[in-house]
Amino acid sequence: MKADKHHILQNDILSLIGQEEDREGVVSSFASTMDLLSDGVMYLNSRWEIQYINKSAKKYLGKDRNYLLGKNIWEEFPGLVRTFFYEAFYHSLMNETPVEFDEYYSANDTWFHVKAYPKQGGLLIVFQDITQKHLAMEVVEESYRTLFQKHPDAVCSVDMDGNMLAVNSAFQKLFPINEKLLLGSNYLEFVPESKKHILKSLFNYAINGKPQAAECNFSGNVTKPFHLLITALPIIVQSNIIGVYGIIKDITSERESLEKYREVFKTNELILESVKEGIASFDNDFNVIMWNQAAAEMTGYSKEELDEYTLGRLFNKDKNVMLRDICPDVSDLSKETVVRKNDVSIFRKDGKPLIIEYVMTPMVMGEKVVGTVFTFRDVTEKKKSEELLYQSEKLSAVGQLAAGIAHEIRNPLTSLKGFLQLIQMSGEGKQEYFDIMNSEFARIEQILNELLILSKPQTSAKAVCSLNSLLDHIVTLLNTQAIIKNIYIYIEEETEDLRIRCISNQIKQVFMNFIKNAIEAMDNGKITVCLKKEKTFAVVEIIDEGCGIPESMLSRVGEPFFTTKEKGTGLGLMVSYQIIEDHDGDIEVESTEGVGTKFTIRLPLYLEDC
Repeated sequence: MKADKHHILQNDILSLIGQEEDREGVVSSFASTMDLLSDGVMYLNSRWEIQYINKSAKKYLGKDRNYLLGKNIWEEFPGLVRTFFYEAFYHSLMNETPVEFDEYYSANDTWFHVKAYPKQGGLLIVFQDITQKHLAMEVVEESYRTLFQKHPDAVCSVDMDGNMLAVNSAFQKLFPINEKLLLGSNYLEFVPESKKHILKSLFNYAINGKPQAAECNFSGNVTKPFHLLITALPIIVQSNIIGVYGIIKDITSERESLEKYREVFKTNELILESVKEGIASFDNDFNVIMWNQAAAEMTGYSKEELDEYTLGRLFNKDKNVMLRDICPDVSDLSKETVVRKNDVSIFRKDGKPLIIEYVMTPMVMGEKVVGTVFTFRDVTEKKKSEELLYQSEKLSAVGQLAAGIAHEIRNPLTSLKGFLQLIQMSGEGKQEYFDIMNSEFARIEQILNELLILSKPQTSAKAVCSLNSLLDHIVTLLNTQAIIKNIYIYIEEETEDLRIRCISNQIKQVFMNFIKNAIEAMDNGKITVCLKKEKTFAVVEIIDEGCGIPESMLSRVGEPFFTTKEKGTGLGLMVSYQIIEDHDGDIEVESTEGVGTKFTIRLPLYLEDC
């Protein structure tokens, strides 16, 4: 009987591998090879009888191999009838078409991956135990299902045509739409028209294997703020994209918090930009982090123009140095350090000097100093006001002193002049001495008159006069005196008929003082008097070619008793400054030693409409 079974087995192997000359060797080799396979291999003839079965197939089927040979598979395994195994094998054999499938065999609680090939009128079946793999897949699928259902964000799955396949509980909570209405419907049916192009774009990217995300504001489509972050991910199975996952996160609260933060930031920025003090902040490498509008207006530099060398030029315009070299305090700040400095000179972009006071404080993050905050304000006008107050107090004191001096000196001076005239009339003494004494008495009287101007308030009424005519008259008067010293006075009038409201005698005195000073400062050369209009002011420039005034003394010009002349008193310029100030004007002086001096006098024009 065993021989017969062996003979059947041999014949069936030959039917699989064909007729070979060395049959015994081929059969033995083929049988050994097939028994080494982990896959089960079985061959059925057209009557569904088992003609061949390898060792692994015997193990999977749980019956003796020799017993199974020649048996009808459906009779031996009736549990397979009316299952997918039955349908698939019949389909393959009848239609001579290979089939491949996964199916569960309940008799031994096993999942098989099966391949069936029609061969020589029968059916070659190769099957593999995939129970562990299937269980692992079930675990993964369950994990995906759990992740899908328990995900805190709304999740939906959509097929390649955009039809809704499934939604999780978070989706139903976020969008209170009946699930039966959702499933099977196209997702675009539930999207506002204005947002469809965004969702279409996300979907198209995803079905082409490119995950995408976009933020959408649906506030205009509902009655409350509603901001969503929508992410589209491709669903990939065995390297094939079969649909799209949509993950929708409600970011309304985050967006509102961000908007509040932006509002606070803008408010703080507006405050910083609105304050009149300059505010600057730098990191430890002196990169500018903050440079407010006041800082830009004060210095003339925008934030984009600043680097450490530019900052250095703020403090020293003539040297190409870095800020850390000029202000070592900046580099040495500790978290407790506060540096305050007053009356510090800086230079604008245009070279104009400013006087500032500043405070430097560290920027601290945790325990570490990460930068410096530099707060400063322009005190130039404050200093000018203080200086004007000081000058006013000085003038007041000088005025009081002048009144006393003039009163006390006039009486003895009158007596001295009278006795001098009597002596002169007697014919005694030298005429040369009389001339000298009369000249000096006249000089004393001039000084007294200037002192009295300071001590008496000027109440003369102002009248409209032509500044052109007034200057022409003064130049004509002084030209004779100037020509004696080989000096020529030129007048340049860029604008005709500039009229001002003034006390003409006082204004004459001012310009005569300046031109006389220019003549006395020169041995020869020319003096230029330039008259022009700047907006609502008449501007007179008096330019000489004299010895000039040292730069260190320029700030003292106009002070009482300050003069660079050997016999001067300084009262003439002081009076001139006072007169121009009383006429709502101002005076600027520029001078270079050995080159000359320029006085610029500005007076408000008379405007008929005012």
